[in-house]
Amino acid sequence: MASTLPPPASSLISGLVFEGKPYDVTRDDPLRVFQQNVSRVREYIEKRLADFDGLGTLVELKLGDGSEYLSPPIFIDSTSTSAALLDNIPDDVQPGVTVNIMPEYILDVIEGRMHAVHAFGKRAKPPCRGSFPMCFAPGGRPQSVVNADKLDPQDLPKPTEDAEQIKRDLQKWGYAMVKNALSADQVEILKAAVEEQAAGERLAGVAHMDGSHVHADDQPNQRVWSLPNKGDEFLDLLNHPLIDAIMPWFLGNAFKLHSMGANIARPAKSGIYMHRDQMGLTPETIDHAYLLNAMWYLVDVTEERGATRMYPGSHNKNVAPPVINQVGGSVPAAAPAGTCVLLDSRTWHSTGVNTSDTTRPIILSAFCRFFLQAMENYPELMNAETKAKLSDRQLGLLGFRVPVRDGKRAQAYTAYNYPGADFGKSRASADIAWLPSKTNGKS
Repeated sequence: MASTLPPPASSLISGLVFEGKPYDVTRDDPLRVFQQNVSRVREYIEKRLADFDGLGTLVELKLGDGSEYLSPPIFIDSTSTSAALLDNIPDDVQPGVTVNIMPEYILDVIEGRMHAVHAFGKRAKPPCRGSFPMCFAPGGRPQSVVNADKLDPQDLPKPTEDAEQIKRDLQKWGYAMVKNALSADQVEILKAAVEEQAAGERLAGVAHMDGSHVHADDQPNQRVWSLPNKGDEFLDLLNHPLIDAIMPWFLGNAFKLHSMGANIARPAKSGIYMHRDQMGLTPETIDHAYLLNAMWYLVDVTEERGATRMYPGSHNKNVAPPVINQVGGSVPAAAPAGTCVLLDSRTWHSTGVNTSDTTRPIILSAFCRFFLQAMENYPELMNAETKAKLSDRQLGLLGFRVPVRDGKRAQAYTAYNYPGADFGKSRASADIAWLPSKTNGKS
């Protein structure tokens, strides 16, 4: 994958100019690199042709950008049990799937740098969201998810206040429902804050109207990002005891906030986009969850009002939905206002389609393991007034260094603060005598 870094600036020290290295990719001929990547993708398909069996269609794969970089199309006939490569197809035959994509993105999938859904959904023209992209998954083509009609509805998670049941549901199903997480009054406080902030951003012309997965004639949802910077109500939500009860158990005790926003689903007819929350972080891994999302329901969330669609039990298996932009055999996580739905980041799910005549606001607070880079950089995003009022708890959750108070052990994740880490440039003669050092407070 090509680097997204800007090119190096001029060296600050004259003797530290790094030139003439045989691995300097800036000297590579882009056309030659493209041709090599095309060959690698073709070789992969030939070697793993059985992974393309049973698609039930003829695929035309065009490697290139459709203008500057071009290569002959690859035809994969998967209309019968066994897939076959074709040199060409009759003029009167139309492929069921046609994809145009640069080969480097397919290599990103094959080699584990990008999830197939991202590569073919965001980089291909037109976007391809069926079963074909999954044929390139490095762990082998996933099996189909288990549909709702194969599950007993009585076995699925129900709203509960039993912490042990919440943990069991997360382990077995990849999601859980917390009953009465918010009182009716608390729901109203948070709902008003979300809706008023959303209105303020629309008025200011900065609102994020998210139409990425809806049809052109549909209403986009509104996203409100970085809520801790947008009102004391959202800072107070970080005090909720559910965080202490579940997050350390699920993510380890040095977890932090990955992002905290609101999703206001507007009435629509489309919008399904099945995904795993962590597939952009750690492509195709199901060994560990890296995020746990807490979804706070601010209204009664019904199937008609756009309840999140879940594939229960999909979090710890190499499975995928057959079609990414359809409801399929998913189940709606419907629950009353005040419920908090906890979602394992490996679980296949989608925002539901809101077919009602009113909006569906919820707060999404995703927590992550300490070593992940948070999606929202709060030390950078937050205004000075908000920073000044943060408690030690909030500092830790939001990625700030937490002060170590006298006589107390360090709280939250305070980053590696070894001696000298925050000491600036200070040069001395290199042959100066070594001074006695201190280790664990002893000379």
